Amino acid sequence: MSEPTSGTLTFLFSDVEGSTGLLRQLGDGYPAVQARQQRLQRDAFVNHAGRVVDSHGDSFFVAFTRPGDAVLAAVSAQQALGAERWPGTAELGVRMGIHTGPVELAADRYVGLAVHRAERICAAGHGGQVLVSHTSVALLEDEEHALSEIEFRDLGEQELKDLHRPVRLYQVVAPRLGVEFPPLRTSSKTALDRVPAIRASDADRERTVLELREHSAAGRLTLEEFSERAERAYAARTFEELEAIGSDLPRSATVEQRRRPKRVTVAVLSNTVRTGRWRLPRFGFAFVFLGDADLDLRQAELEHRVTTITAIVLLGNVDVYVPEGIEVDFGGLGIFGHRGEFGRDVPGVPGTPLVRVRIFSLLGTADLWRVPAAWVGRPFREVVKALRRGPQAELPPAAGEGDR
Repeated sequence: MSEPTSGTLTFLFSDVEGSTGLLRQLGDGYPAVQARQQRLQRDAFVNHAGRVVDSHGDSFFVAFTRPGDAVLAAVSAQQALGAERWPGTAELGVRMGIHTGPVELAADRYVGLAVHRAERICAAGHGGQVLVSHTSVALLEDEEHALSEIEFRDLGEQELKDLHRPVRLYQVVAPRLGVEFPPLRTSSKTALDRVPAIRASDADRERTVLELREHSAAGRLTLEEFSERAERAYAARTFEELEAIGSDLPRSATVEQRRRPKRVTVAVLSNTVRTGRWRLPRFGFAFVFLGDADLDLRQAELEHRVTTITAIVLLGNVDVYVPEGIEVDFGGLGIFGHRGEFGRDVPGVPGTPLVRVRIFSLLGTADLWRVPAAWVGRPFREVVKALRRGPQAELPPAAGEGDR
């Protein structure tokens, strides 16, 4: 489409799912990934007679004169995105929605309910999924020859946000596209009992994070789990989203018996490993003499908002492992030794615990390793080897994964 027109058109909306988390994961590498996915999508849309009406950030709004071209463009874009090798462990998923309907052209902008319906259809999907309205599918009966390898899975009538009538949706099934996805992001309520979502305030979000911190102190959430849920809480817009964050936790954060905190770690002429679910004290101490100590905080439980770990290292080595997104203050004094930090220093969300690490060493070494969440449970040797190659390094598959 070279020029905008009024009448009955087919609209396609696309959006990168979880772009904020992807930005945090990739850091400085995100702009290159964003530019690449935009180029792959734009090429697919233009090659199938689509006119890009608008594109900003991680979203596209495209118009087509024929619904068949829109479906083929969506399939082509998803196949190109799926074949691309993204850096590290990043997974980029783009959701797409297609709908056909009448619109008017006003000041070079399309005006009509069809535009909003297509946008809502896109928002209901998941990364890698293409959704098409019944209206568009009904118009594809005369284009069977062009869509011979494409099928449409009936997902039934769905309630979409801000639309008074349900929309029957279909999922596009095509070669090299995902088939199984979570339930659509739609409402199961009818028009009689549909109520608007209640928006959450900053105080509501802070209260949720405080409750999460109490559950972490009660031993129900690890440091990594708390960080991930706190990030979701600050991004939530409604009470329903906030309640879902703690739906698997009891209303009371109290607990009768808790693990005793591990306050002292000693390694003298030996190797000591502190890992798994263990309780972080407010003040912890480690002493290493002619030995090695590994302090793994990734699945540790919190006791206080601020934790301080002080280590004295004499002719030895100490390694501290923390999850990405946790605020760490790494300092101390080293004499004739080495101290290093590895991994990405991802900014933590407000309310994230602070871990102070103070290393005082004489002819000793101390390293801090910031480990991505996806690497939990992997051996220290694999984590260290991967992070030494750089913050964007990819961890090799675990034993048996390469045979799948």
